[in-house]
Amino acid sequence: MPVSGVHQGTLAALHYARMLSNDITAVHVSIEPAESEKVRQKWETWGGGVRLVLLNSPYRLFIEPLLEYVADIARQRQPGETLTIVVPEFVSNSRIAATLHTNTAELLRGQLKRQPGIVIINVPYHVHEGNGKY
Repeated sequence: MPVSGVHQGTLAALHYARMLSNDITAVHVSIEPAESEKVRQKWETWGGGVRLVLLNSPYRLFIEPLLEYVADIARQRQPGETLTIVVPEFVSNSRIAATLHTNTAELLRGQLKRQPGIVIINVPYHVHEGNGKY
């Protein structure tokens, strides 16, 4: 489960992931070390004991380190085992807010759709204007 930050959308996706499996790994791509430390600290409080993997990205890349991690996990799975990637999806009525969020699920789907045994699930989180920070 990719995690950009710890907020209601992430926790909703985590709740859904728990309905699918007990074997869950949250993955945060570390572009800014200070921000990653905040994510780690919040995850300790709100992650419910689910492991968090921090992937360093010295070149400020997001999707590439995540794809490498998924490829590593896919190589280790048992025959016939399905790898499910649960992605929080931010849904907003505001076009401006919508453009601020990279569509991680679509980027992953574009790269992984031809690989058998990998499923990507979006878990929508509705962001309403005026909510402030989610």
